[in-house]
Amino acid sequence: MLFLQKQFLMEFIFNLNNIQNVAKEFISLVDKYKIITFSGELGAGKTTLINVICKELGVEESVTSPTYSIIQEYHSNNDVIYHIDLYRIKDIEEAIDTGIEDCIQSKNLCLIEWPEKVILLFPKETVYTSLQTLSNNIRKLFVQLPQ
Repeated sequence: MLFLQKQFLMEFIFNLNNIQNVAKEFISLVDKYKIITFSGELGAGKTTLINVICKELGVEESVTSPTYSIIQEYHSNNDVIYHIDLYRIKDIEEAIDTGIEDCIQSKNLCLIEWPEKVILLFPKETVYTSLQTLSNNIRKLFVQLPQ
């Protein structure tokens, strides 16, 4: 795993076999933030990474892609985690109709896939990430922390 720091941009290069280690470091890095977005091509591993993050945070229930339900709610200790997948959302109005604003304003952790369509809804304290496929098992995670 490689970790580089460039002002507020960090990069993790990792093997999917070591994704748990990256998830632990990522959680430590973004600990104080509540809105975290995940961009990347189909199959890059957004849902896989979110699954491991949720497990590391103590979620015991099954973590699955909310592509059709749009929003999944998980419980970790006494905390609520929202997993939001905006892949099928057409525009901001549709996202608002699904309740995304309520999740974002709840002060609970929100892990949001495909954020590009509703970028204007996110507060300035949002963490933006992007996953890139380098090979079959190797990924690069870019993390941009709020300034």
